[in-house]
Amino acid sequence: MLFTIVGVLSPKMQEGGEENDRNRQVYVPFSTMSDLTDTKYLGGMWFNYQGNFELTEQNMRATLGAAHHFRPTDHNAIYVANLMTELHQFSILSLALQVLLSLVGALTLGIAGIGLMNIMLVAVQQRTREIGVEKALGAHKRHILTQFLAEAMAITAVGGICGIALAYTVSIAVGRIPFYSELALHGEGADIQLLISPTSVIVATCILVVTGLVSGMIPAIRAANLDPIESLRYE
Repeated sequence: MLFTIVGVLSPKMQEGGEENDRNRQVYVPFSTMSDLTDTKYLGGMWFNYQGNFELTEQNMRATLGAAHHFRPTDHNAIYVANLMTELHQFSILSLALQVLLSLVGALTLGIAGIGLMNIMLVAVQQRTREIGVEKALGAHKRHILTQFLAEAMAITAVGGICGIALAYTVSIAVGRIPFYSELALHGEGADIQLLISPTSVIVATCILVVTGLVSGMIPAIRAANLDPIESLRYE
């Protein structure tokens, strides 16, 4: 029997040996296949659908159950591999992972904020005489407050830039490591690709700015409220 080739499919990821190689399969019309082999008893069917995947599976089970005389609720009568169910389960795991990473990020920012506050408090203590001199020369509270807030934000900016640069470096380095492509043919599409969303960078920057302001405000207020006379006497 002669066949006419109407198209060639793109290569797909492949696991296992050549006996199950999807890249070596040939697709022919169902009516033509009935001339080659008995198609009365099918081993399986694949189809696409749109809409509610649970309702689609229920309707399919009801239709096949009525045609082959078995209860639609009997999952042993027919096996249905609903990929949307697996995707839904994966989305739950992905959401749980995002929540976990958010908690880790919040804890890290909290620790960093406390560290920045301690650094600025030490800076206020070490520069007490300097603050007294500035006030003696006419500096107001707002000037001292602005000075220490600016220093706190400068430290925060340096840390944020280094963190973003490190994140991009790690994402690029991990993306160049072959993972699944070393195990399966044409598996390059399943390798890990870490993509950093610009929205995530903007949100992280805003949170970092708020953290820097909150952590630097207490030392700045403490510096602004120092008595100039006591500050000049400080040793």
